[in-house]
Amino acid sequence: MTASIHQAPTQRPLSLAQDGLHVLATARAIAAAHGHAFLTSNHILLGILETRGSLGELVLETFPIKIDQLKSRLWAYIRLDAGQDKEPYGGEFFGFALSEDGARAMSETVAEAESQGLEFIDSRAMILGMLRRPDTAGGEILRQFGVDADAFRARAALHESAAAPRPAKSSFKPRIATKRAKTRSPLRLPHISPIFLLLLVVFGGLGYMLYAGIGDPNKLTFIFVLAGWILAVSLHEFGHAIVAYWGGDASVAQKGYLTLDPLKYTHPLMSIVFPIIFLILGGIPLPGGAVYINRAAIRKTWMQSAVSAAGPIMTLLFGLFLLLPFILGLDEMTLRAHSPFWAAVALLAFFQIFAFVLNLIPWPGLDGFGILEPWLPPNILHYAYMLGGMGIFLFFLLFVYTPFGSWVGQSIWLIIDAISSQAAMMAYLGFDQFFGFFNFRLF
Repeated sequence: MTASIHQAPTQRPLSLAQDGLHVLATARAIAAAHGHAFLTSNHILLGILETRGSLGELVLETFPIKIDQLKSRLWAYIRLDAGQDKEPYGGEFFGFALSEDGARAMSETVAEAESQGLEFIDSRAMILGMLRRPDTAGGEILRQFGVDADAFRARAALHESAAAPRPAKSSFKPRIATKRAKTRSPLRLPHISPIFLLLLVVFGGLGYMLYAGIGDPNKLTFIFVLAGWILAVSLHEFGHAIVAYWGGDASVAQKGYLTLDPLKYTHPLMSIVFPIIFLILGGIPLPGGAVYINRAAIRKTWMQSAVSAAGPIMTLLFGLFLLLPFILGLDEMTLRAHSPFWAAVALLAFFQIFAFVLNLIPWPGLDGFGILEPWLPPNILHYAYMLGGMGIFLFFLLFVYTPFGSWVGQSIWLIIDAISSQAAMMAYLGFDQFFGFFNFRLF
């Protein structure tokens, strides 16, 4: 298999462009982090996506696909095989040990470069190598996302000067495997998103209307709680992102995760469909955000756990902030005069405490599992990753149709009552206002 990676002797020697070396070094770091000795096409494709500004990723961004979803799929497959190489050694490519799958892809990469008359190999040629063969893992995933060889080749413009060969120096170290430079400037948070600020104004305005007794309290409570929930999700995901940034993942800043923009944390299923259905039908505050963290950039195991824990901690802090007036003690006159407002605040606080507890349950897809994930053995991770996106749906069924959900719900009420009996009483009233908007309650 090694020989198939080499070019024909009649061709001019191919060199590895700086872009290609960076990608392969990143791929090797990803493989090493998961106990793999040989690079597969999945490692290489993920290396392309995780190498900042790689030429292959720039071309893929011109397709109508979600790069973050593609990354998530690749991470899941790589983690499934953590701890052992699924395929045997297949050869070497510019000093990088390949699996048989990786060797097939790189053989086609060389063939593509030769057919195009190139003198160098970069990440664009590597993607084309995966797509040229139907039996490479990376190529199969790309085709599932609607990317084929002809379409990619048409957009790649392989002869443009952006890919001019620059022989790579062997001293290069991959970005994801290096520590942050000590000379790096202190964290400068981006400006807060105008969308977040506007949502904050809307949230405050709804709160004022409830407090002043303007409008239908049931409708206002429903909108107030949903607006507050979106704010809470933004804070939750910001918590993940800021700790990931401190841990070494600079990509979260580029993706806008540090701006508190709720649109940056949106996943169609996890952020919109499931949370709204669960909240409206059963009052189950399922966390609904989605940030994509480059775990390979976070070298310390404890910091990877801290990234997962940061979101629930932000949720807890927001919930305690809402409960603060009740903890300090509200006089009965104020409570009765503005009961719709305090009921809505107490309900939103209840949902935060509920979400905090739910998130700490070690179930695949929840942050509790993410906290334990770096410490779990590969055999347990294998079965956990097999659940994929079904994990949250199965958790919902377990919560609704078994005594487990009732036990958790009762525990949350006991926690709220222990913090403030006033808050627990008003949260009950808040439920009536919230579901009074629909005049029904399924669970």
